[in-house]
Amino acid sequence: MFGRLLTRCLQTSAGAPVEKAALLELRNKTGYTFSNCKKALQLSDNDVSKAERWLHQQAQEQGWAKASKVTGRAKGQGLVAVHRDGPFAAMAEVNCETDFVARTEDFRAFVDKLVRACTSHAKKLPSLETGVTRVSLASAEVEKLRVRDGGAIGEARALLVGRLGEDVAVRRVLCLRSEAALLAGFCHGDQAPQTYPCFGKYGALVTYRALSECMLSEEELEQLGRGLCQQVVGMRPSSVGLLEDFLKEQEEQAKRDAQLDKDAEEGEVKKEEEEEGEEIVSKEEEEKEEKRLLFQDYVLDPDIKVGTLVADNHIDIMDFERFECGEPLD
Repeated sequence: MFGRLLTRCLQTSAGAPVEKAALLELRNKTGYTFSNCKKALQLSDNDVSKAERWLHQQAQEQGWAKASKVTGRAKGQGLVAVHRDGPFAAMAEVNCETDFVARTEDFRAFVDKLVRACTSHAKKLPSLETGVTRVSLASAEVEKLRVRDGGAIGEARALLVGRLGEDVAVRRVLCLRSEAALLAGFCHGDQAPQTYPCFGKYGALVTYRALSECMLSEEELEQLGRGLCQQVVGMRPSSVGLLEDFLKEQEEQAKRDAQLDKDAEEGEVKKEEEEEGEEIVSKEEEEKEEKRLLFQDYVLDPDIKVGTLVADNHIDIMDFERFECGEPLD
């Protein structure tokens, strides 16, 4: 429709000759077809700035019209994005209709702009000296955020819908600000997971802090935080759990193990029976505690628990959040 509209408009123009340099510049800046760029320059007397504004205006009008038509369609695909800039971070889920569109550069570029704008919004949140400022943004609020070029997210979304022909929706956004703690983020499935922003079908943000006894370097703390994010993505914990409870349980388990070994040596019980009973108890405890982060086996080293990792390195996990693209929401 955009192309037909341009054609109709140009039938009334004088058809001024187009400068090749201006045509190449406009094509590189906007990404529109050579034919559309040529027509825009003809209408604008080879003024690249005017032609660009006209192209975006026409495309946006067509995008809003198309967006109103496709609104309501099922959107089970998309991307989760995580961005962090020092003590500020954001995580967003953006949905589309097909996996094909979710893998396009246009869609990824839009999600990139959006999550960066949300991180910028996090910088405007109030600062808490001893905690984390955590804000979830509604879709209507996100649409009003401004991107680097000065436009609104809602306008960029309309342009995207017009180009792709699919409905695109911002499903949820989380913004964090924490000068009192460290922030780490991770997305599963990204080709460059150690850079921000990162993208994937799963994402996580973890807030943690180094205690006074912590001897880890800044780089080691960064790596540990990323590992905790991978834990959250892969093991789906529902809460952090209390370190005191974890340490108490570990101490009690160590006492039980020591008593079993002593009894077996003294011949008071059969070693095989005790090992079988210990295995049953261990499985029951694992099933009971598996949703508490500190009680889970650490994905990067299954021989230890997350709680052991935390206690040994003298850090404190304050909070975490996990997004999965398309998951049911409460």
